[in-house]
Amino acid sequence: MDVTRLFRPRRSRWILQTEPDPADPLKPFRKVVQLVLDEIIARYDDMLSDLDTLAYTVTIPDSGILTVQAAVRRLGADPAVLRELGPTDVGDGLHLHEPGPTDAGRGLDLYQVGAGIVTLGWIDLGEERQEMTDRLAGDGFRHWRLSLDIEGNTVMYARYGNAEGFLEHPEPGWIPFTHWTDHLGPLSAYTELFLRGYDSEEAEADVDITAACLAVIEVESGVRLDDELMDRPHSLLPGLEA
Repeated sequence: MDVTRLFRPRRSRWILQTEPDPADPLKPFRKVVQLVLDEIIARYDDMLSDLDTLAYTVTIPDSGILTVQAAVRRLGADPAVLRELGPTDVGDGLHLHEPGPTDAGRGLDLYQVGAGIVTLGWIDLGEERQEMTDRLAGDGFRHWRLSLDIEGNTVMYARYGNAEGFLEHPEPGWIPFTHWTDHLGPLSAYTELFLRGYDSEEAEADVDITAACLAVIEVESGVRLDDELMDRPHSLLPGLEA
């Protein structure tokens, strides 16, 4: 993570007045990063209070622009079948912010956000659909996938080029002879934050892990999941199968 991206004029109230510590020159930067993350996490806490499920991906190219049409081709589909939806379009009889009984057959909603692509849904569509959206990842791209199911299970996957990271909650996953934090990969800079999302023998979790994952995606990608994004016109790839 390039922490210098977090120093913006609107955050000037966080400029630290203390002298740098020669023994830990990055300490002031970590303090600022934590303040920024805490603010973002609080915002996502409020949003998640109205959601039981979520399926969300963000894909950003290292250079150039990943268009919706190019993303659809990476998914192995034909851009000619795309449907354009306006902010008040309810698609197949479903409000875009509310899952329904036919949501699984709705297709895939794709949003152009800056140079990248967001996919968004309101139910966890399972391993096959996750594997399908992971086709957006690869060399020359940074990709994040986050899902929350009705039972409260959160799964986050990240891929930066060929480097992969993985997180599960509330059970962190088990791989012989390794700790789950060893599998965060490009997300390792956020290990301390993610640890706060799990109960331990010493303390109970003090952050919502899904909110923390959304905050990390926002800081890393520059993409904010909010009403402005959800309500914008976007494209629907109908009936997409894995």
